[in-house]
Amino acid sequence: MSTTIAILAFGWTSPAMLGWLAVAAAPVLVHLLSRRRYRQTDWAAMQFLLAAVRESRRRVRLEHLLLLLVRTLVIVLVVLAVADPHLQSSGFFVAPAGVRTHRVFVLDGSYSMAYTPAEASRFAEAKELIARIVRASPEGDGFSLVLAAAPPRVVVDTPALEPAEFVEQLEATMRTDTTIDLPATLEKVQSVLSRARRRRPGLRRQEVYFLTDLCRVGWMPRLGPSAAGAFLKRTKRLSQRARLVVIDLGQPGADNLAITRLQAGSSYVTLARPAELELTLHNFGRQTRENQTVELLVDAHHVARRTVDLPAGKSRSVRFSHRFDSPGGHTIEARLEKDRLLVDNHRWLVLPVRSALRVLCVDGRPGGDRGGACAYLAVALAPADGESPTAPVRPKVVPESALLELDLSQYDCLFLCNVAQFTSSEARVLGNYAGAGGGLVFFLGDRVLADRYNRELVERERLLPARLQGVVENIIPGLDPLDYTHPIVEPFRGQEKAGLITTPVDKYVRLAVASDTAARVVLAARSGDPLIVEQPVARGRVVLVATSADVSWTAMPLWPSYVPIVQEILAYATAGRIAQHNLSVGEPIDGTLLVATTDDEGRMLTPDRQEHALSVRSRRGRRVWSFESTDQSGVYTAQFGTIDPTEFRFGVNVDTIESDLDKLTEEQFREAVWPGVTFDYQTTWQESARPAPEPIARRGDLARWLLYGVLALLLAETFLGWRFGHHTT
Repeated sequence: MSTTIAILAFGWTSPAMLGWLAVAAAPVLVHLLSRRRYRQTDWAAMQFLLAAVRESRRRVRLEHLLLLLVRTLVIVLVVLAVADPHLQSSGFFVAPAGVRTHRVFVLDGSYSMAYTPAEASRFAEAKELIARIVRASPEGDGFSLVLAAAPPRVVVDTPALEPAEFVEQLEATMRTDTTIDLPATLEKVQSVLSRARRRRPGLRRQEVYFLTDLCRVGWMPRLGPSAAGAFLKRTKRLSQRARLVVIDLGQPGADNLAITRLQAGSSYVTLARPAELELTLHNFGRQTRENQTVELLVDAHHVARRTVDLPAGKSRSVRFSHRFDSPGGHTIEARLEKDRLLVDNHRWLVLPVRSALRVLCVDGRPGGDRGGACAYLAVALAPADGESPTAPVRPKVVPESALLELDLSQYDCLFLCNVAQFTSSEARVLGNYAGAGGGLVFFLGDRVLADRYNRELVERERLLPARLQGVVENIIPGLDPLDYTHPIVEPFRGQEKAGLITTPVDKYVRLAVASDTAARVVLAARSGDPLIVEQPVARGRVVLVATSADVSWTAMPLWPSYVPIVQEILAYATAGRIAQHNLSVGEPIDGTLLVATTDDEGRMLTPDRQEHALSVRSRRGRRVWSFESTDQSGVYTAQFGTIDPTEFRFGVNVDTIESDLDKLTEEQFREAVWPGVTFDYQTTWQESARPAPEPIARRGDLARWLLYGVLALLLAETFLGWRFGHHTT
């Protein structure tokens, strides 16, 4: 394992000034040019004088060379002092001294960084280490900060030249409850470096520091071959452009418990029956955890408690049952006892509880000899007594002319049976209803005009999961459940006597399902033609049945599988109501106001009790709103109106893939994540507690000593000149 060591670095603040060293040749040139030139003439009287000169020539030459050396050194030291040399040491970075450096800190903001092995979390230790590096950096360097999350966020873009200002923004940076998006993070880093070169051209060197716990799930994302190749290529380009340093803050063998799922046993909850709740616990550690306590809270009140043993690497399910005594949105929280990572010890579920599930059945052929297109359907929806106050489902049958007259927000699901056509206004109303989380179920029949359906519901509103083609008149002896893979037909697995696969169908509309949509075939004819198709639309769900809801095209209403299949369709279509109130961290919260309010603005209360303004805007005739900042887990509450405000609650939960704290070693990181990439690896978890090494000499210190040397040489030159001249005389 690598450790942080102090490294010496020497350089010049003004290296261009070193060119003036050529001036040091001036004393030498003067000395050479000033040498006397004479002709040799033999003269008897001079022979005695020359003999005396030869005796002192060596001494005089040494004196002249010594004076020449002193005068040359004076010039050299003056030039070196102006060039401002300096010597420094650092345990965190290696940069050519005198070259201003742009340091980009990539701070891992994923929720695994909340793990607290000692007194402080990994995230807090990373911030402290960044602050120490910044304070130890030479004057004139610049600093940027990128928070690696999903999505990543640039905290400090233009390089900050004042360490105090940068540290202030660093301390205000908060961790998220998201995972880490590495490709997007590298893209942000490259953008920061490119902009810095334009805005701060004096920062000629770039360094990028990744402070992370190296969790395997974050640093080895599931990328396709092309995406993985692009990610590695971008990393290599970055390493050629800047020095990369990976600072590992993780600890091997970190254990963790998490609540990975909390869900209701039914897609809708009413006061008529208790709600079945199921949560899943997982032990991500290597040791069995016994007698772990999990609590259930409803609207912040404790209602139940269980203890469970969790084997290493295994999951356990815990079930609760709770009867609600009032309708409305209720908040359920599952809470696990504390460990070193608290983020995933909580999970929330917002349940819209109804007095009863209200279903609107729009009959395209009311009355008639067979009692209308919805006659069998209404009975299947409420087999016991739909009018009973304790019935879980209360269907209401209306003619198609009443579609625009009713407040659809009062209904949880709409069944539209053999409706001939829809106007543009009706199609828009249905689109708004699905967008708000409502369920739509279309049964076809002999009155349906396929062209009008395709134009209004497929092309304009994009509601239907398939285009309608011609009517097929062919008796189907049985149906194909497609291996019972879809939730609507999955309960029929192993229940062949229920009659689903033997249901006879005389007529149906051939459906053309587009391959580039989210539509799924639920049930098909033996010929392969789709019979039931579904797709999500915004927050709602749409189910299209190619045959009729009555006995005009099929004997299905007379078959024992009719009531179960209708109930499963209802359950699946209404599941969007719960899904729209429960999201993952990072997903935007949005909604549609079907009931007019007096205000065009609302407010969102976040889990940390902060209040944010919400703007209501019009889109295709709908009043919609949205909120993007969901990087913290917990309960979000949207409120609209001042007097008797309309309120919506949303449970936002973490993606527990990050709860697995298994980390990469240096060797694994080099081989699997960045093969062929040049970077420095450091671990500073233990070393970060030590004080940062102080620079050996700061800028200007050596220059001052060089000037002291110049002064000493000038004094020495004066003394030597006097001494040699006096000796000569």
